[in-house]
Amino acid sequence: MEQTYSDMKQKQLVLQRIKEVFENPIQVGTFESDDEQASVEIVKCPDSPFEGVTSYSTVGVFQCQNLLTADQRELNVEFMGICDTRNNWFDGLLSTCAFAMIKGKVRAHPYEVYKDIIPIYQPNIDMKHVLLIPPFSLRHELDIIETDNRVITWLMLNPISENEYAFMQKNGYQKLIDAFVETNIDIYDLYRKSIF
Repeated sequence: MEQTYSDMKQKQLVLQRIKEVFENPIQVGTFESDDEQASVEIVKCPDSPFEGVTSYSTVGVFQCQNLLTADQRELNVEFMGICDTRNNWFDGLLSTCAFAMIKGKVRAHPYEVYKDIIPIYQPNIDMKHVLLIPPFSLRHELDIIETDNRVITWLMLNPISENEYAFMQKNGYQKLIDAFVETNIDIYDLYRKSIF
């Protein structure tokens, strides 16, 4: 992705917001796509928002066209997520979602499901898909960043199972989220069992 001066300034704003919200010292890594045609930066912040979990965010995915608008400006997204610190492949999962977006294979809308993305990393666990939701459980809101030409926001990766996905297709995302709250799932545990 070719960067303009405006993109670089906006990228700095994104990184600054992440630092403010995650609070703890961050580490920034670069992931290359398998075909080496794209790369993405991912921020990792251990023990944020609390000890034992790690927060992650992409930086720069907002430059991908998303076909959504807000107040006549492009609405662009970054991906973020939080998981148990013992997990060592969540940043890879985040990069796979980002590459799908960068290569124009998917768009990022709230409550959209990226199917069969988790088995790339862990084929034998209950969690199979990623449900994109507005971020929660951080100490501060990531909120939005408004610029002249775009509005930048974040979507959070929420892993779900095949049965949970089927339930959502039948009953809607709100019913699935209600069921998660009711059963008090550990949202940070990618190895959790499916609730259905």
